[in-house]
Amino acid sequence: MKKPILLILTILSVLLLGACETGPETPPEEVVPVGDPRIQNYYQVFVRSFADGNNDGIGDFIGLEQSLDYFVDLGIEALWLMPIHPSPSYHGYDVDDYYDVHADYGTLEDFESFLSAADEKGIDVIIDFVINHSSDTHPWFEAFLAGDPDYQDYYRRIPASDDRVGQTGAWGQTMWHAAGEDTYYAGVFGGYMPDLNWSNPEVVQEIVDIGTYWLDKGVDGFRIDAAIHLFSVNELPAGTSSLDESLFQLEYFTFQMKNHDEDAFIVGEVWDNASIYQPFLRSMDSVFHFDYGNAVVNAVTQGFSRSYVEDVIKWHENALAENATAVQSPFLRNHDQNRLAGPSEPGYPNIGDDLEGLKLAAEMLLSVPGNPFIYYGDELGMSGAKAGAPPMWDATVRTPFLWDDERLTTWTFDDYAYVDTPNASTPSVAAQMSDPDSLFNTYKAMLHLRRAEPALKYGDIKAFEDNHPGLQGFYRSFESDTLLVLHNVSEESQVIHLESSYEVIYGTLEEAVPARSTVILRIDANE
Repeated sequence: MKKPILLILTILSVLLLGACETGPETPPEEVVPVGDPRIQNYYQVFVRSFADGNNDGIGDFIGLEQSLDYFVDLGIEALWLMPIHPSPSYHGYDVDDYYDVHADYGTLEDFESFLSAADEKGIDVIIDFVINHSSDTHPWFEAFLAGDPDYQDYYRRIPASDDRVGQTGAWGQTMWHAAGEDTYYAGVFGGYMPDLNWSNPEVVQEIVDIGTYWLDKGVDGFRIDAAIHLFSVNELPAGTSSLDESLFQLEYFTFQMKNHDEDAFIVGEVWDNASIYQPFLRSMDSVFHFDYGNAVVNAVTQGFSRSYVEDVIKWHENALAENATAVQSPFLRNHDQNRLAGPSEPGYPNIGDDLEGLKLAAEMLLSVPGNPFIYYGDELGMSGAKAGAPPMWDATVRTPFLWDDERLTTWTFDDYAYVDTPNASTPSVAAQMSDPDSLFNTYKAMLHLRRAEPALKYGDIKAFEDNHPGLQGFYRSFESDTLLVLHNVSEESQVIHLESSYEVIYGTLEEAVPARSTVILRIDANE
């Protein structure tokens, strides 16, 4: 084991005696936003599993409205609702009516009431917008199958003689599906999710009309599902750039949404590495940072075997090179992956039930630039893994939120009795709220600190001078304020060298940064 090197601190104006500590149970007072208003603390909600407001066992808009104080208390500023439209699937990613809400979740009036209440609490709401494909029960597709000439170009179709028949999609899946003897249609995610034809101006206008409809209802923007697949692999004729076509149409959609509501926020799902998803920042406000979660998990579970900070800064600078106003959206895990506290798989490491590791991951996520997105239940350490086959696909990572009251949903167990809950021993909200050392209170402290400190929320980022495999950190600076964020992922304390006076605003600093902890300091930059 490495022995700590001698701590050298030059104190120019403040003499710090003994331990300096801040506790997660006392969030700092929040301030009025002073930077980019698009930058907020986001929380991803699966409505079906979150909160039951009418005692039928299914999450709904009434339950969400009743839960708004929970989000305020936690420090959340904006919500992303997974699909809310009518759909034959429990997950909702195959839509059969874009102008309505799922009956299980309530009525349009319930949704509008929720939006109004969220606005009063200062919480923005964006909704999942599934624009790559519809359900095979959508009236457009039924008209397509029936031979209605008005809808023959609403979906991507080719004749049976086309060379693309039999070609596979991006992950080797079947993507061309028979519609009679002579016609095939594209369905990147399966035949029950037929791909809309984004080469057809009528389809593009339909999507724009739907978007403006929901903006008028009061939503604050959209999460664009499967943004990279609007022009997917082997959908277009050979020699056509799928990426360029997707970028063009997404830029047009974003332009139309902002022309209707200049404050609309558009974030895209482009599930690939940074070199692929960063160009999409030219077309939208933000894209999800898919590389980030693994970088955090690897650091927490294996140590800083490579430079976490250098990667974070590189991704940030590359994003700004694509678009000077880009906002990254880092996250740890989402609904398509095993949960952070769940099992690891080849290529998808996780942290499991390591409480200190889960706290470190939260602190790392909530201290980098951009819009951090938290998957519901991650603040409690909920576990879960992707299921192996339909109709359960992904349901075990979307199990009921762990309320300890009447809002508890039970749909998973009612509909899929053969699924064992992975959270039998995970402490509930009520239990964690009263425990100052809980994971919930770590998330709460960091979320409120992020809201209270403009440098942590809006600031630029620069590497700490003395980063090494045991400890890495970075400066976040905004206007005249500078914070130093230090992450120790090792099993031993790590000393630091500072030549400025400082104030500890998060964590504990005695003679060193304690093992497996985060410390945030306010640095006197004038010294």
